[in-house]
Amino acid sequence: MRQALHHSLRMVLSVSMLLAFAAPLTAHAAEKIEVYDSYTSKNSNVQLYSVSQLDGNQFINAVIARQPDGTYSKWPEAFPHFRKSDSGNLQLTGMDDPEQAYVYDTQSQSIMRKSEYVLSPDGRWGVLERSRYERQPDGYIAKFGDQYLKNTATGKVSVYYATQRYYNARWINQHTLLESGYNEAARQNVISTYDPSTGKRQELLRGTLNNWNLSKGLLQYVKKEPKRLPWIYNLKDGSSRLVKDARELKALFPAAPSSRPEVTFPKGMLLKELPVTEMPITLAYEHNLNLDGKSVDVSTIFTKGGQEWIPVKPLAAALGWKIEVMNISATGDPSAAYIYKITNGSNHAVLTPVNSFNSASRLYIAPAQLKELGYKSIKVTPYVK
Repeated sequence: MRQALHHSLRMVLSVSMLLAFAAPLTAHAAEKIEVYDSYTSKNSNVQLYSVSQLDGNQFINAVIARQPDGTYSKWPEAFPHFRKSDSGNLQLTGMDDPEQAYVYDTQSQSIMRKSEYVLSPDGRWGVLERSRYERQPDGYIAKFGDQYLKNTATGKVSVYYATQRYYNARWINQHTLLESGYNEAARQNVISTYDPSTGKRQELLRGTLNNWNLSKGLLQYVKKEPKRLPWIYNLKDGSSRLVKDARELKALFPAAPSSRPEVTFPKGMLLKELPVTEMPITLAYEHNLNLDGKSVDVSTIFTKGGQEWIPVKPLAAALGWKIEVMNISATGDPSAAYIYKITNGSNHAVLTPVNSFNSASRLYIAPAQLKELGYKSIKVTPYVK
């Protein structure tokens, strides 16, 4: 009897195991869709969401659009997220590369490759920051923050400040920049103002800016001292005082509300199954360059240190230049980051870090080297709205 019972149990276990192996594996249900940012078009009432979803072992990021009729779609995989920029547009990629910075322009409701400047309140100036990496003589790769300034009336662009240290700037008044960052001469952080119309910088105080309430004209900062006590600076009269207590600090500088909205999506919605909506992409040109009567539109032309810099890639494509990467040892300087030979017919120019500019793997040439390539007439025309 016991042997028969054991035999029956073995049969049941064997059948159960076979059924387990034969049955299809149940896929892991997709998790809740997390929302990181949102935007609603005032014109079309289309709602955009920057979201993510864990679907089994796959983590999916996407920009999804909800139409007024309640239907959903997603943008192409090349644009998996966005964040609101200070300009009011939606930033889709990093802003370091002037030829590859993608932005969703909320006015035209299209994706644009452009330099996304933050305009001053009076609209006369725009600023943006780009990171740049540069090899130093000792071989160290240094990271610079280049601050670009655009005069919207003339269309001229310049790098007004560059540093390896922390730097932050925001507009106050009509076209004054409030700056905070490390000052080499003072050997500490300094808070200052910069007027782009005059090029003058004024130091307000020495300390680290922690918070601000520009509607009240107040800054919260700490001095370079052991206790790092919180101080308040009044932009209107230039006075400073210690913060009374935590309640005053919270009242004068309230925390910003969370940017993550609470959104309810249809139950069981899977990002991977949403239809893809193709998005038009346009390139915004800042300048036109005319070389001996040959016209080429370029993304940007700017000055740095009094020198004008013009992007090489669009010129080479339009004018048929040949670009060769040469052995760095040919420069006689082993610390040189690059050496390029550019050929235009029977003329050529050799570009190194000494006579060119490189940012975000984009090479820029100066007018002197354009003349080496055989061009006699060089005319730059900014596009001004």
